[in-house]
Amino acid sequence: MIKHAELIAHWEAMENAKQSIVTELDQWSAENHLKQPEGGWSASQMIEHLLASEWGTLGYMKKKTSSGFEAIELAGAENAQSSQALNNRLASGERYKAPAVLPDPVGATDWAAQKKQWDAMRVDFEQFLNQLTPEFFDRLVFRQPLAGPLNLFQTLEFVQHHIEHHQPQLERIKAALAI
Repeated sequence: MIKHAELIAHWEAMENAKQSIVTELDQWSAENHLKQPEGGWSASQMIEHLLASEWGTLGYMKKKTSSGFEAIELAGAENAQSSQALNNRLASGERYKAPAVLPDPVGATDWAAQKKQWDAMRVDFEQFLNQLTPEFFDRLVFRQPLAGPLNLFQTLEFVQHHIEHHQPQLERIKAALAI
């Protein structure tokens, strides 16, 4: 459980976004999870992409915060504007190519294994957040490929909105496979 009051709403929003995907995919057969519709990703590839994004985000923040908050620049109005523009873009419904920093997903991992990976990553994420003191909250702890540097709360909003951005993709895959 998240200890810092300021983080609770962000954590719950991330967990709710994840749970929406999990609830849907728990209803799919293993075969459908791995099927790739023509011209698009399979559900497995989509989850692999989300996992790579979250692992990368968490890893970056761990490294960035490892030497203390004093060494990290404070966020400002420009970062808030970039964060809002990113969230608006993710909410737009438009499709975008994944940033080059993320590997192309292969989609060969079954749903049960991916779900375990996601759960384990979230345990690690939660432990990381719980060890941060409030002095880190307004620091630029993550560099998002499109938006640039973000503070902790902006980063957590990005993770949430990124997952929500892929929900319509999951619906398109489901429709293409006639599930």
